[in-house]
Amino acid sequence: MTLSRTAYSLIALPFTLQPTYADESKDELTKAHSSRLGPLIVQSQAPLQITGLTPLLHDPTILKNGETDVFASAAIASVWANTPEYQFDYYHNQFMVGFLHAPSDTNKIGVWYQYRYAANNRLDGLTEKFHSMFGIDQNGRTEVDEDRFFIDFPNDNSAPREDFVGDPLLSAINLYGEHTVYRSAHHAVSVGATLFFNRVSHGTFANTSFEQALQINYGYQRNKHHVTASLAIVYRPDKPQHFVSVKSTSMSGGISYQYQWRKNHEFIGEYLLSQAKTDTESLGELNAPVHEFALGYRYLFDASALELVALENMFNHDNSTDIVFTATFRHRLML
Repeated sequence: MTLSRTAYSLIALPFTLQPTYADESKDELTKAHSSRLGPLIVQSQAPLQITGLTPLLHDPTILKNGETDVFASAAIASVWANTPEYQFDYYHNQFMVGFLHAPSDTNKIGVWYQYRYAANNRLDGLTEKFHSMFGIDQNGRTEVDEDRFFIDFPNDNSAPREDFVGDPLLSAINLYGEHTVYRSAHHAVSVGATLFFNRVSHGTFANTSFEQALQINYGYQRNKHHVTASLAIVYRPDKPQHFVSVKSTSMSGGISYQYQWRKNHEFIGEYLLSQAKTDTESLGELNAPVHEFALGYRYLFDASALELVALENMFNHDNSTDIVFTATFRHRLML
């Protein structure tokens, strides 16, 4: 209960702070902080991350008083992790819809709902061809049937979880608040807090959890270049997720670089880093940090945008999702 009270206090605290402004004029600020959309709508997709709160990157330089970003996204992912301690081989999909609104130039509030579920999106064949094309080791993929739904922890003496197609992994509502504490023509810093409630009432991944996150965000913008960075600490119940005991706190963060190629085209690269959610010694690579890289393309309409993203694991390939494809539609409006 202490964590919950702390989270409620922290989500309210930023709104009592007054931002510090550098000596730029209001016109300079308005010009520099034009209607950019900030980082991609993507999250860590690692097996232990997808059943709990995974904070988004947030850019304190976007959204002026009265502006609202509305978004809807769909993602398909393939999970493959093959070690002596565990084996993950399944697909999951996600739908997410929500908004971020600025009631003032310094405050933002947001709400989004996400639903992840196990479904056969048939990415195994594509993944195997990609690995063959670039000479990447298949790591045992070709030795088992394609399109399996299989999770096994041999050391815990329990039966493997199989054939859980259609089971929900996550059904969660996120409430977000953010306050800008510093802003100049090209730089901004904000603090934000997220309240997260997940309830999966049935199936293999049945679970209920209330989690919180506190994060600091940095944004930089100059001409065609835009950088966002966030660092977050997540608090969660000390109870199993994805059949594994998890730590009550962990850190995550990321950095996003956006380049405006032409008026309607942007290219975005993002690096996401998540601290391991478990410290159980028998789980091998699941105790290691999760490294993920996202490469995205954004096409800008007058007040809308379409984002196409591919997210790939890096470094520790047996503790994160093989490949993820995401499509997101975003629209900005005045309220």
